[in-house]
This record gives sequence, structure tokens and C-alpha cells, in this order.
Amino acid sequence: MEFVPYDQFKDIKFIAEGGFSKIYKATWIDGPIRGWNKSYGKPLCINYVNKYYGITQDPTTQEILIIMPYYNSGDLINYMTTDDFYSISWKTKLHYLRNIITGLENIHKVNIIHRDFHSGNIFFDKKAKYTDTVIGDLGISKSATETTDDNENYGIIPYMAPEIFKGQKYTKASDIYSFGMIMWE
Repeated sequence: MEFVPYDQFKDIKFIAEGGFSKIYKATWIDGPIRGWNKSYGKPLCINYVNKYYGITQDPTTQEILIIMPYYNSGDLINYMTTDDFYSISWKTKLHYLRNIITGLENIHKVNIIHRDFHSGNIFFDKKAKYTDTVIGDLGISKSATETTDDNENYGIIPYMAPEIFKGQKYTKASDIYSFGMIMWE
């Protein structure tokens, strides 16, 4: 991951604080250039998993900050409370769910278990003609093949698979249970 000097950002604004991090919005002065397909006006590749561009460090607090895109419609929790969400068709909602499960499938294909999969970690970016859905917050993700003595439970209780409460390890199946709770929501 690339280190980007903190002075390359302007208009830094605190947005919110999550369970494991604080969220800021800023403008990256010389930000990343995105590839566009001019004939269709859509990104060349959409993989449904959040992109991370690099890290920086706040010179005052010494906190390490991860650089990632800003999603203008926020997370699924916020998006579901807007009038826009209630006015879209079931077909569109099912399309979003398909994008979300495709992202989770991509994570699982590389043997990663999310371990904190919930609607607060699904981000929406409303574009002119379409809305991107992206899975984020892979901060406590682990390799599915990694052995660990970590018996701690992570995540938001309603999204956690029942076997986690019995002391069993997180698995790809526990992520699928979390996806089921997202669908129910």
C-alpha cells in the first residue's frame, strides 16, 4: 500500500466514529485517476469490494489513516432510511443484493472471512444512472486457512451466526448467515 503525505489532503472533515475507527472525508489533491469506458460512461471494472488507495498519518495525533473512496449515499443502514430506497423497485433491490453477494463471493474466493458483515459495512455510491454497492470494513477479516486462538466475538449481534455464540470459529458460512440477515433487513 502506498504512503501518501498528509498535506496532500484538503477540506478534512470528521464524519462519524465506528466500532474500530473514525471516519473522515477529505479531498485528495492529486487523487487517483480512475479508468473510464467512455463509450458507456461506467467504470471499467466493478468488483463490489472496497478499494484502498494507501495510507497517511495525521501529524498532530499520529493516527494512521486508510485512504479509500467516499461513498455519497453512505452505508446500507442510512440508505434504507431515505425516501429513495422505498421508491425503488424490488428488481433494483434484488440487483443490489446480487452485487453484495458477488462481493462476498469474491472475498471468499481468495479464502478471506469478513467476520463483521452487516448493513453498516455495505456502502452505496449514487451515480448519474446507477448505484454502486461495495463491501467495506475488512479490518477484522482473516484468512479462512489461518489458524487462530482468537475466541473473541466480533460484529453486531443480530448479524452473528448462532454457532459463534457457542464458541465456534468464524467461517464462510457465518458470513453467509450475516448476508441472510442483510436480506431480511
